[in-house]
Amino acid sequence: MNELQEFQGLLQELLQAIQLSMESGEIFSDDLQGEIARTLELLYNRIEELLGKEIPSIPQKEPELSSSMPSSNVESFGYDDKTGRLLVRFLGKYPQRNGPVYGYEGVPKVIFDIFKHGAIPARTDGKNKWGKWWKGKVPSVGASMFTLIKNGGYPYQRLSN
Repeated sequence: MNELQEFQGLLQELLQAIQLSMESGEIFSDDLQGEIARTLELLYNRIEELLGKEIPSIPQKEPELSSSMPSSNVESFGYDDKTGRLLVRFLGKYPQRNGPVYGYEGVPKVIFDIFKHGAIPARTDGKNKWGKWWKGKVPSVGASMFTLIKNGGYPYQRLSN
């Protein structure tokens, strides 16, 4: 088995372990969530490096925003798997749904896949005009956004008001 196959196998095993843990109702600590996100990104980047690919930082065209699952924070998102660009439209001031759009660069597909499923459980209890959440709530697009994307350190820019 070569190095590329080893890293691909590790990535697959880690994703399966995360999926099984979430299906069993396990709640990951904040520290563990951050470590998982960093490990996934490192594996993904190493696989890309071994494949001789680069993740471009400037997209040719913007990904389309599509409706996400119900969220009290995120209105919609779109992803371009060729460039790793993620667009996120947050909810606006009530009753307006369309809030600001942010663009995040170089988000690995594996991180986006976890984010889009809201796979990181909510860490707090609360409610706003858009919805209610509680500790351990899954799916949670807001918690996934915070843990995987915001804490992932991806370069971002506000694209609209």
